[in-house]
Amino acid sequence: MDGPRFAVVMPLYNKAAHVRDAIDSVLAQTYPAHEIIVIDNRSTDGGRAIVEAIDDPRIRLLDLPTPGPGGYAGRNMGIDAATSEWIAFLDADDLWTPDHLALLARGTADELGIDAVATGFDHVFDDRREPQRIAPALEHPVTLDFAQFLDSWLAVRECPMWTGAIAIRRAAILAAGGFPDGKAVRGGDKELWLRVVRNGLLRYYPALTAAFHRDSENKVSKSTTTLGLPYLVGTARAMVAGASPREAALLRRLVNQEIAHYARYAMKHTGRTTIRARDVYLPEGVGTAMLVLAARLIPAGLRRRGHLLRDRWAKRA
Repeated sequence: MDGPRFAVVMPLYNKAAHVRDAIDSVLAQTYPAHEIIVIDNRSTDGGRAIVEAIDDPRIRLLDLPTPGPGGYAGRNMGIDAATSEWIAFLDADDLWTPDHLALLARGTADELGIDAVATGFDHVFDDRREPQRIAPALEHPVTLDFAQFLDSWLAVRECPMWTGAIAIRRAAILAAGGFPDGKAVRGGDKELWLRVVRNGLLRYYPALTAAFHRDSENKVSKSTTTLGLPYLVGTARAMVAGASPREAALLRRLVNQEIAHYARYAMKHTGRTTIRARDVYLPEGVGTAMLVLAARLIPAGLRRRGHLLRDRWAKRA
């Protein structure tokens, strides 16, 4: 087959209700995947048997010997096992439109130096569907360097890259060190994208070719907390030293933005955040530092009541 070869890497843990649909969306691609690597994390709901029963020679089913949080260990295992130049990721409860890989394939050829290709996606909830928020600069196909990537991330407070809507050169992932298995419970995917795009270009297409199901069974994001410092903060801080002045300023803003996300979450949680005001870059992060102090000092009951009141006012507005 002419064109890039894609390995689709799919971690699996107790997704029997969804995994067949996810794999069918891969098999329905107009630009076929070269290999489909499913890494089972000791599923107990019959999901593994569902994958075994699918008759397609491209499917390889691997067993993860040591479970890891966030699917990071499984993804790393799939990347290591892949023989393709490009890795596309899809979780076992998410879906692609039939033209997803075709669009990613076009992106790999549009410009030299591309290490990552991303498309837009929908957030799918039980009661609604919301398109990904993107910066105005991403409303048309575009190639982004590191500073432009950070700028687009900061513009809407949402990373332009989501795991189920991207493909990355396998060599670029390996050079960046792979997913932070054993180091992060959540947020490790965004931290890896930061490392990848720091060293290469990102090609972005706003077409909505993937569906991120937010309310499906056994979501890691629903079983983990975010009371500590965001994992990517350490990576972003380390990058500041060798960055250009513009990149350094954007990285400082990204650190503050991600800390603010976690501090807002802590305002509605019964636990107390371990983030400190001195973790924030000042003077630009004064507001974020105040939010962190509030999350640390205000009693949990008052924090939660305040959060509920804010939500009610927001819904009325």
